[in-house]
Amino acid sequence: MGIKMNELTDQKEFEERADYSDPEDLKKWNVDNEYFQAIQNKLIQKGAKLIVGPRGTGKTHQMRLAYDKCLKNKKYPLAFYTSFSKYYHLEPFLFKSPNAKKIFHTWVLGKIILSCYKLVDEEEYSDIVLDDEYDFLNKKLVEEFVSQAEKGTALSQYDELITKLTINSVIKIIESLAIKLKRKKVVLLLDDAALSLTPDYMIEFFDIFRSLKTVRISPKASVYPGTPSGPRLHIGHDVEPFQSWIDIETDYYSAFMDDIIEKRSLTVKTAIPKDIIELFKYASFGVPRFFLNLLRRFLQDSGKSTQQKFNNVISEQVKLIKEEYLSLYQKMPQYKSIIETGFYLFETIVDDIAKANKNLQNEKQILIGIEDEQNILFERMMRFLIEAGLLYDKETVSHGENRKYHRYIPHFAFLMQKRAFSSGKRGFDSGSIIEFINRKQSKHPVRRSFGKLLSAEQIENMKLDLPPCSNCGAPRLTEEQKFCHNCGHELVDKSAFKECMKLTVDDLPISDWQKRKIKEESNLKTVSDFLTMPDPGTELRKPHGIGPVRSEQIFNKVQQLVEEFLS
Repeated sequence: MGIKMNELTDQKEFEERADYSDPEDLKKWNVDNEYFQAIQNKLIQKGAKLIVGPRGTGKTHQMRLAYDKCLKNKKYPLAFYTSFSKYYHLEPFLFKSPNAKKIFHTWVLGKIILSCYKLVDEEEYSDIVLDDEYDFLNKKLVEEFVSQAEKGTALSQYDELITKLTINSVIKIIESLAIKLKRKKVVLLLDDAALSLTPDYMIEFFDIFRSLKTVRISPKASVYPGTPSGPRLHIGHDVEPFQSWIDIETDYYSAFMDDIIEKRSLTVKTAIPKDIIELFKYASFGVPRFFLNLLRRFLQDSGKSTQQKFNNVISEQVKLIKEEYLSLYQKMPQYKSIIETGFYLFETIVDDIAKANKNLQNEKQILIGIEDEQNILFERMMRFLIEAGLLYDKETVSHGENRKYHRYIPHFAFLMQKRAFSSGKRGFDSGSIIEFINRKQSKHPVRRSFGKLLSAEQIENMKLDLPPCSNCGAPRLTEEQKFCHNCGHELVDKSAFKECMKLTVDDLPISDWQKRKIKEESNLKTVSDFLTMPDPGTELRKPHGIGPVRSEQIFNKVQQLVEEFLS
């Protein structure tokens, strides 16, 4: 008897997020090729490094794998792993606490100290204690501080910890542990360090990152493409970046995606046509999380034909990516016009490449070259598109004096939806699409200026949408302005954390029936209600038809929404 479809898609092997996976599963599922061996080497070797890639490209997977490797084998450095995914929960302090940066500073160091405790709590290290010199650093106190900071509550009772916990004390504790455990080197694996939604915290984080580097200690951080590293950390000099996002043009790209299926023992090859799997490899655009998601959704789709199911899945993927990208301006309203204009520019790029392919016989076109115009608004716009994974940033090339072109590959799912690889054929021929994708790249990319991709009106309307003074209503003059030029009142930015808490039941990724039942038969109205109510599970079980399992699934969806919104 064959596997039922719901049983197939419920397999844990479809789990897309490394932070939800068992360490043994991560090792079993790891694709061990030359490219990813190089990433592992970077993570455990000497020196400060940044592992770069958009969501879903395996940054957490690689870091957790490196941590486990170092934990089990004493020939490798001593490793500490911690995640800063909840940094945005500290954002409200920027609006209500004069010492917000000090709180954040202590939170970062506290998270690292807790990773030290986690290490010594491992069975084989149970007799090791942290340095006696720092008796104020007991585990319970640090755990309480971190927890309270992430809840945004008052922290006056932790004044001593905030004052005494310094970078130097953390360095001494880490190096002392390394000596006790007879390890010559230490790597600090600092995950989810793309703090670009809170620039003040981001600058503070990279100052800490830079200061933690010693002869013995090598810090590593995972970031999104284009994440600014602050004014005092110099890329290439103080820290080496390397990509976790695999280039879709590499010779081993298709084989890498095949290995994901083989390593996870997924039985999709008997349930999904080979050509469709091949197309999904490219539609995932180098993001393993997307690849697994595409496979699952195809299996779950109710379309009557292979073509219909494929089109449904691609359309849904394009819609989800677009929505996630445009949600950036909910978090950063000051960039609303830049983000919206950026998506129009991206769609124009996709259209232009699709048109270029219609005139090619034995080649393909997937590259756009955009002339460098030294415009800060254009630079920010492109950074958002790269960070969201809509554009893959290739090397810059020069064409004549003072003519530089930044080259990009746009997301393949959008190109597929535009039939960029269909050779002008009306029907759906998966084999010919694959053949087109495998053609050699045209010698020259499509070349454009921003003036060709955008109208004069669109360029004119690009601006920072800065909130006015809350006291007198005068508009802000610059993004960095701290006080109103008209009345002198302190200027306060809009809190993305508060905006997230205002999201309603209608914004949750649950069924319409569940939304209606929760609104009508419970007191849960906003995300804030779910997170602040002492027992949201009991409240979720009030609506008729929502039991323990379903209530847990809904609450997990709420937490996932918050994580995605604030990451």
